Amino acid sequence: MADEIDLANDLIDSEVSRALSKLRQNTQQSAEGSKLCLECGESIPLGRQKLGFVLCVPCAEEDERRKALFA
Repeated sequence: MADEIDLANDLIDSEVSRALSKLRQNTQQSAEGSKLCLECGESIPLGRQKLGFVLCVPCAEEDERRKALFA
């Protein structure tokens, strides 16, 4: 029977794995960023691409909200 600590550890492991996967993808992207969002696949505006962003605005906002919950 899983207790709260086991469930929390599973959640943390999942988030760490997801973050590492995104980091690996980001290092494979060009220095200018990506043309398509890594989360949803929608196109990223040219201005964001030039700044090196790899997420569209809605996905970046969701990512920030998710990170704030675990901070």
